[in-house]
Amino acid sequence: MAQRNRSSDHSVVLNAGSVKRLVTIATAAALAGLAVAAWALPPREYGFEPQNRPAADCPQEPCRATGKMTGFQVQQLKQRDGDRVTEFPTKVRKRNSWLVAFSLKLGDPTDRQKKFFNRLWGKPAQARISILDPEPKQGDRRNRRQRYRLHSQSRVFDLRPFFGKKAWFVLPERIHVAKGQVIALTLPTWAPVLATDLRGKERWRSSRDPDHCEDVTRNSARQKVGRLRDYRCLHTTARLLFTALVVPKTKENKP
Repeated sequence: MAQRNRSSDHSVVLNAGSVKRLVTIATAAALAGLAVAAWALPPREYGFEPQNRPAADCPQEPCRATGKMTGFQVQQLKQRDGDRVTEFPTKVRKRNSWLVAFSLKLGDPTDRQKKFFNRLWGKPAQARISILDPEPKQGDRRNRRQRYRLHSQSRVFDLRPFFGKKAWFVLPERIHVAKGQVIALTLPTWAPVLATDLRGKERWRSSRDPDHCEDVTRNSARQKVGRLRDYRCLHTTARLLFTALVVPKTKENKP
């Protein structure tokens, strides 16, 4: 966390639009390879809390963003003033699925703020979605060391045209996600996707060096498929503002 490519023809960006309509658009464009008429089960937006949707920090001061890391939320409140939480909100549950799109709730940093982040992490602002496999050591059934292997990830998206919006990005090719895997956000450069100064039950983990969790200048973005990494850096009172749209696998939409 710190203060202060071209867009693909395959990206679809909506401002708080209907999730099902989004997938329908993607389907009509033959991007996700799904048949809407064949949906036996409805799509699911992992990470979305309808009664607790904090805004990104920027452009308000202090404007906080994050960059050059891979991260995922481990706990978030269902209601801003409540006590109930969702654990691992982007962990795939119940059944194998297709990941077809992801959303980012982007802040709208000023020119001065963007210049600061560009110098710190590089430009342009970019993101991609990643799939992580939990891989605990023998004898560590609960994965206390927070070990995850990068299983797959999407192409990189340029975020600059979408600052100040909730933007949906449809994947050019759907990605298989298995029950138990975690959907994470990878930032090759940076993105204004942090809501901070929240309650203590809002927590996320990153791939930063566990001995230097606050050193944001080191590049810890996970971009080599197959690599194993500890995600022991725990960041509290903050939320990564991303969600993932998945369609459960059925016999009708399998390859």
